[in-house]
Amino acid sequence: MSSRRTGAPIASVGGHPNGQVPRALREEQLLDTALSVFAEQGYEATSIVDIAAAAGVTRPVVYKHYGSKDGIYLACLRRARQQLERQLAEAIDPDEDAEGQLRAGIDAYFRFVEDNGREWDVLFGNGMPVSGPAADGALQLRRNTADVIAGLLAQAAPNLDAQTIDAFSQALNGTGVELARWWRRHPALTREQVVAYHLTFAWGGLASVAGDAAATTADDGR
Repeated sequence: MSSRRTGAPIASVGGHPNGQVPRALREEQLLDTALSVFAEQGYEATSIVDIAAAAGVTRPVVYKHYGSKDGIYLACLRRARQQLERQLAEAIDPDEDAEGQLRAGIDAYFRFVEDNGREWDVLFGNGMPVSGPAADGALQLRRNTADVIAGLLAQAAPNLDAQTIDAFSQALNGTGVELARWWRRHPALTREQVVAYHLTFAWGGLASVAGDAAATTADDGR
């Protein structure tokens, strides 16, 4: 997807007297830089030396702000996940019907993939850590995203029981990741085409169980 945006530019730290960069700006610059390096090289192949060199600082500066490679990697994940979840929440109008809310959520997800390629690659792409604290933390953050999807599903289809919502949130999260990976290998497709694919798959199943649940509720009320 070289024709698509790859994320926000790296924060500029130039122009500060005596090289005294404000802490928040330095941390933002280090995260931007680390994100680019992790996206290009993968977690295992990246070192603190690589991140420091790309940021134009020494290793102690990176350690001072993030403690370790795991620390800065997980900070990258948290920031990207928060951005994705914010876009999902902002996209959905609770006054829309269930299908409209699902379409809006799916479109927001793939818009994030389209506009923030580096962030998505670090969150869900190849080159993820396979063991240790970073792998555990990455898994938990991805589970948190599934929890957000579950909350949105509960809002869109309030007649569904908790187990069904949990199952569908996991399925939507997993199929969305795999479809996005496929899209990254087929960049000629538009976002609208990919959204249509996912919506066709997701709405068919969700509409079926939502309809069954509504019918059961109606029967119970007689």
